[in-house]
Amino acid sequence: MQGTMGLADMDSNAAVPREAYIKLPSGVIYADLRVGGGETVVAEGSKVNLQWVLRKSNGYFVDSSAVQSDVPFIFTVGDGNAISGVDEAIRGMKAGGTRRILIPPSLAYVKGLDDGCPGPLPAGFGPRQQMRRVQGVRKDVPGEYVFLEVQTTRVR
Repeated sequence: MQGTMGLADMDSNAAVPREAYIKLPSGVIYADLRVGGGETVVAEGSKVNLQWVLRKSNGYFVDSSAVQSDVPFIFTVGDGNAISGVDEAIRGMKAGGTRRILIPPSLAYVKGLDDGCPGPLPAGFGPRQQMRRVQGVRKDVPGEYVFLEVQTTRVR
């Protein structure tokens, strides 16, 4: 089992029911795979540590924090250091929670995929090229999403 799904104590073959997904006005769609047990709820100004798995809309694995030595993506909600779809979709989570997020390309890597751009960023040439293709060639394809599974490991 690969990614945060393994961290969520989920059956690897279990599907998330369609009615579990919530669509935000921006077009971001998310579903909780596991509700966190922490006391602090992610809100504007929260500092968050995320473990993450990035996939293309067809489910093809691109990159993850596990591949990058389990280094979490750390940012403050609302500060512009996370891609806007992630910044919006993690609000309301608690530490230990795992969420699947489908982000339209228009809310993903619009500022680019170079170091210093909003993350979580895939590392290496190959994974970044895959996301550049989604952002460039496939951005107007109906149903195209950047697929992230995130787990909040710390919220303060």
